[in-house]
Order: sequence, then structure tokens, then C-alpha cells
Amino acid sequence: MEYRVLGNTSIKVSRMCFGSLTIGPLQRNLSISEGSRLILQALEAGVNFIDTAQLYRNYGYIRQALRSWREEVVIATKSYAYTAEMMQNALEEARRELELDQIPIFMLHEQESEHTIRGHWPALEYLLKAREQGKVKAVGISTHHVQGVEGACKYPEIEVISPLINLTGIGIQGGSRDHMLAAVKKAKALGKGIYAMKPLGGGHLISRQQAAFQFVLEQEDLDAIAVGMKSEQELRRNLAYFNGESVGDDPVEYNERKLHIDDWCLVCGRCVSACPSRALTETPNEIVVDQSKCVFCGYCGAVCPEFAIKVI
Repeated sequence: MEYRVLGNTSIKVSRMCFGSLTIGPLQRNLSISEGSRLILQALEAGVNFIDTAQLYRNYGYIRQALRSWREEVVIATKSYAYTAEMMQNALEEARRELELDQIPIFMLHEQESEHTIRGHWPALEYLLKAREQGKVKAVGISTHHVQGVEGACKYPEIEVISPLINLTGIGIQGGSRDHMLAAVKKAKALGKGIYAMKPLGGGHLISRQQAAFQFVLEQEDLDAIAVGMKSEQELRRNLAYFNGESVGDDPVEYNERKLHIDDWCLVCGRCVSACPSRALTETPNEIVVDQSKCVFCGYCGAVCPEFAIKVI
């Protein structure tokens, strides 16, 4: 496994980051024992980097895996908190649930632009104070937006950026794939640590995964790439791609996914506001899904008061 230092931080991470969204309640909803075992297998294979978030509600999987592991692991988590009090609660929740005194990387979740970052400044400021106190090692943002990366470039306080990037550009907001790559290059030149997300476009690119992985691995500005996985087979295949090994004849486990909205939906519109890919539209009678835009993140389902929306 290749390892790189995230930008100007001293944090050394594996090129492959374990994207934990897939195993949790917003997607596959594995049992704690199943999910933690998969994480532990990744750690044993040389992966030392795990991506999570307050929204994912999956800290328990990571906590369970870490209880059986004695070597250092880099955990990156994030929160939608926008006030100091909200961020304090989010940080203490992460420290408590992950059983860690220091969170290696804590980020503002889904920042759209410099304006959004400025609007969340009280939360970021709290993280900066927490970094001084040793509760956080590095701070950053995640974003699906080209303007989010460009905005982060204007703040030296932001050390790590997690942008959405993949072969076809599916899910990227505010520009094309090449626009995102240009923004990432600028951020990298400023010393930001970069770890990409959605290299398979939330599953849309599974049928082209060799080309999709080759594309992101050829991007030298990407220190690491977070890959979601839900089975030992997917872990084996992903490790092979990242280690430059033969994938073999193991057939790809692929079931076409879609976002499903049940008929008891109240059409409250919360899911529309929560969708980072702009894949949902509210009409007077229903929520309409543009499946071509959906990256199956499950963020919409997390805010649904009636549990009427899910990835199937």
C-alpha cells in the first residue's frame, strides 16, 4: 500500500481511504460485527485512513474495529455544524463515540463556496481552538462544488479538502471534471491535503471501475481516495487496484441501485434541500428523482421525518 502525507500536515495516510458511509444505516446497514470486521480487514491490509461523518451515524463500527487494533489510524470526520456550540457538541460526540482523545481530521461537511465557509466560520473557529487544545490535529472541508475547493484556497486555516472527483464528473457541482481538477491543483500548490471522494460516482461507474480507478490513481494531486465498500469481495478488488495487482477473474458483485421514495412521502421538501447533487425536485404532489444525477449518498434519507426515502 502506498502512503502519502496530506499536504503540509504531518499526517501520513494510505492512498486508499476506507469510505465508511456504505456500511452504515444510510446505505447497506451492516451489523456492527460485520462492518467492524470489514474495517479491521482493511486495516490489516495496510489501510490506515477511514472517512466518516456525524451524519453517517456509524461511529460504532469504527470504535469496535479500533478496539482490536493497536497501530495508529487516521480518522477523518465532518459535521454540518455552523455555530461554535453545535461544533463543540459534534466534536465531543466524535471523541466520545470513537473513544479518541484527539480526532486526526475534523471538517466542515459539504461546503459550497467561500460564502458558505464564511457562514460556517464560528464552527470552523471552534475547531481551530480545539486544534490548539490538542483535541483535533487538522481541520478541513468536504465539498461537491468546484467553488468549495476554490473558497477553501482563500483560507490558510483550512488544511485538508475532500472534493468529489471521478472519471465522468458525475455529482460535481458548479463546473466540470476538469474545472474540479484545476481547483484541486491550485489547492495542492497551496499545501492543502487532498483526499477525493466518489471515485465510482456513488456506484454509477462500477461497470467501468478499472478505468475509474485508473483515472483517480493517475491524479498526482490526490493524496488519497476514499472508496466506499460493503463486502470482502469489494475490499479485495479495491486493494488490488490500489496495489497495482491483478484483480483476477472474481466477477464484480453489481446490483443496479436507485433512490426509492415510498408513497407515504409527505412532500415536505427536506430531502430536496439536503441533496448535494441536485438530483431531487419538489412538485405539488411528489418528489421527483433524477437517477442520472444521484450519487446514492443517502443524505436525503437521513433528514426524512417519515423514513420514506432510501437507496435500494
